Amino acid sequence: MSEKIAHKFIGYRVRAAREAKGWTQDQLTRGLALKDRQSVSDIENGKRGVKSDELLVLADLLDRELEFFLDPFAVTGEARFSWRVAPTVAEAVLDRFEQQASQWIGLLRWLREQQDQRRSVLKRTLRLMAQSSFEVAQARAEGLATELNLGLIPAETLIDQVERELDIPVLFVDMADASPGETISGATCHLDDLGVILINRQEPEGRRFYDLAHELFHALTWEAMRPDHRESNAPDERHKGKRIEQLADNFAAALLMPQTSLEHILDYNRCNDLGHLSEVAARLRVTPMALAWRLFNLKLIDDDTRRSLGQQKQRPSVASVPKRFSPAFVQHLHEALDRGQLSARKAAKAMGLGLGGLNELFAEYGLPAPFEL
Repeated sequence: MSEKIAHKFIGYRVRAAREAKGWTQDQLTRGLALKDRQSVSDIENGKRGVKSDELLVLADLLDRELEFFLDPFAVTGEARFSWRVAPTVAEAVLDRFEQQASQWIGLLRWLREQQDQRRSVLKRTLRLMAQSSFEVAQARAEGLATELNLGLIPAETLIDQVERELDIPVLFVDMADASPGETISGATCHLDDLGVILINRQEPEGRRFYDLAHELFHALTWEAMRPDHRESNAPDERHKGKRIEQLADNFAAALLMPQTSLEHILDYNRCNDLGHLSEVAARLRVTPMALAWRLFNLKLIDDDTRRSLGQQKQRPSVASVPKRFSPAFVQHLHEALDRGQLSARKAAKAMGLGLGGLNELFAEYGLPAPFEL
C-alpha cells in the first residue's frame, strides 16, 4: 500500500471515530494541540499523514484501539451500505452484521491488491436518474442482458458475468441470526474503488437471483442516486417503496426476464394458465410473484391473473445452496495464506471464523488446509 493511500485510509477512520464520538473538527484540533482546524481536515481527507505520537493521542481521545486506525482490512468511514432487510430486524442486529461484512469486504479488497488485480479506471454506469421512467430502466436492463450475453436464462450466467465483465464481486453469506421471517436478504457495498454485492445464500433461489439483480442496479447507479442505508425486503412492500427502489425492481425484473427470453419460453396463448406460468417462473429461476409483476407491466396478464400467480408457490430448486463467499475470494485467501502473505489467525479473525472454521471453508471448495492447527 502506498503512503498516499495509507494516509487516505487512516483519514477515513479518524473521521469515522470523531463523528461516532460526536466531536467537531474544532474539538479534535484542540485535543491534538494543532494550530488550526485545517490540519484535522487535511488528516481526514488524506492530505496529511498522522505522526506516531499523534496516533497514540488520537486513540486515547477517540476511545479506539490503535488497530482501528492501522488495520489493513478495515473499511470503516469509507464503505457505504444499502441493505435489503425485514422491517422487524433490530438496528443493533444490522449494525453488528455490517461490522462483520465490513471485515469480509476489507479483506477481499486487500487480497485483490495482493493479486495485483488491476481495474479499469472507468466505472460502468446505467446512465439513469431518479427521474427516469420505469420503461427506460427496463430498456437499460434488457440492453445489459444483451451486452453481457446472458443467454436464454439470464439467472444462470448472471453471477459469472457480473464478476468477470463488470468487476463487481458477489459474495454469498450466512446472514445474522434472527427470528423466523426477520431476514437480511442482501446488500450493496460501495467503496470509491470497488463495489461488492452480498446475498443471503439461505434464501430461496428465486429471491437470491432477484436480490442480486436489484443490488446490481444500485451498484451501477450509486453515484447518480444513492440508495438508503436500509430498505424493506417484504414482498408486499416492494411496489410501495421509494422511486429509486421501484426503478431497481423494474430493472431487476427486465434483466432476469427479458422479452427475448419470454418470447422463447412463454406460450402467449396460455397467459391465463397458472400451471404454465409457474413452469415459466421455475425455468427462468424467478419467483411466481416476480414473473406476475413482469407480465402485468408488459400488459400480458390482467390484475386478477397477477394476484393469482403471485400466490403460487415457487417450484423447488434443483440447485444446491451456494457455497459460502465466492470461488475467487476463497482461492485468493488460500493463496495468500499459502504464500505467507497473511497469518492464519489474522485471516480467521477477519472472516469471523476460528482456525477450524477456516479449514472447513477451504474444504467446501476442495482446497487443502494451508496451515496446521
